Amino acid sequence: MTTPDVARTDGREEAGSPVPMNLGPTEALVRQLSTGRGEPNWMLRQRLRGLDLLRSDGVPSWAAFLRDIDFGAIVPSDEPRAWTTRSRDSTGLPGLGAIEASEETYRAVRTDLESRGILFYGLATALARIPDSLRSYLASVIPPDDDPIAALNAALWTEGSFLYVPPGVSVGIPLQAEIREDYAKVEPFERNVVVADRGAEVTYIEGCTAPVYTPDQLHLSAIEVVAMPGSHVRYIALQNFAKEVDNLVTKRAQVHDGATLEWIDVNLGSRRTWKVPRASLVGSGASAEFVGIAFAGKGQHQDVGAEMVHLAPRTRSRIVNHGIVQKGGRATLRSGVRVAAGATEVVSSVQWSSLMLDAESRAESSPAIEVDEADAEIGQEGTVRKVGEEMLFYMSSRGVTAEEATRMVVLGLASEATRRIPVEYAVEVDRLLELELGGGIG
Repeated sequence: MTTPDVARTDGREEAGSPVPMNLGPTEALVRQLSTGRGEPNWMLRQRLRGLDLLRSDGVPSWAAFLRDIDFGAIVPSDEPRAWTTRSRDSTGLPGLGAIEASEETYRAVRTDLESRGILFYGLATALARIPDSLRSYLASVIPPDDDPIAALNAALWTEGSFLYVPPGVSVGIPLQAEIREDYAKVEPFERNVVVADRGAEVTYIEGCTAPVYTPDQLHLSAIEVVAMPGSHVRYIALQNFAKEVDNLVTKRAQVHDGATLEWIDVNLGSRRTWKVPRASLVGSGASAEFVGIAFAGKGQHQDVGAEMVHLAPRTRSRIVNHGIVQKGGRATLRSGVRVAAGATEVVSSVQWSSLMLDAESRAESSPAIEVDEADAEIGQEGTVRKVGEEMLFYMSSRGVTAEEATRMVVLGLASEATRRIPVEYAVEVDRLLELELGGGIG
């Protein structure tokens, strides 16, 4: 699937003609969603724009299953959740999410954020309370015409987060949706907007390591990040959806002068995952890094990776992407680097690896590089490995069992990502990987 500003940067091939969405959401549904929530006219226009693009462009053939979705059944018709204070049983949520177990501590965190001018609301609440601030950033990085999945999200989003960090403020603790007062459950259509103003620093955690279930069997989200000059944003995505869920994600970031962005991505669950974050380095000296790990077992396809678009001089980027497959699972690792004309002195590196734990699984890569400046330095390396008899014989000769050898290799690959996330989450990710391995190789 291609996008207007980065044609085929990700190396994705068109799998047949686009599929019309004549059976998709109706205009009446979109209008009912918007008016029922009391949204301003500009928000309704943005939703209808997404719907029009979806109807005119259709969806790629790999997403033809979206035609069978009963959108009327999964899009809520009632008003968005009210702003309330609640205590939740967060025993399954490590890290800051568990802070809600203590109402007093929870309120202290909320008070501290507000005292420093940090805005952290559910998206519907932000639209009601601070519409002008939200309007400045919503769809600024992912317009409805970014791709068909983004168009569908623009038309039907129901919840998500809006986070704004003022100039020069360092949040100090990771933030996640579970500390929002209006957070209740995972919505099928989510949208997150994260803005770090000039010189600000923030870490945002999306998802959790506990299995996430949704009766709709669809999670379609859009993630927008704006890193203003000199800021530092770390966006950590830990997704462990149930294996009946299709998880389709559009992630985009604008990185301005001297700013730094980190995408940390761990994908363990879902039946089908499609997620290729893109960072557009629009300011001189900006840098971005993507580190991802994806695990696919029986009946799963992880289609993941990252794109780096260099639009300014002296920008830096790095992509590290690891896929692990077993029991007939499939992983597609994508990487794209584009260096535009005028983006001089660019340095970028791409590293990917696929680990196959049996002969039934499938792993493939789709790298792409497009360079319009002669002095760009771009390095790329990739490997495909199997945990085979030679490796197991070598390890067993040193007293290591086949199961333990497999575990060591898998956790070693995953450590590229887990060492960059809070330790309590890293422990949970390792535990989940061990459970997925299920006692060895096939």
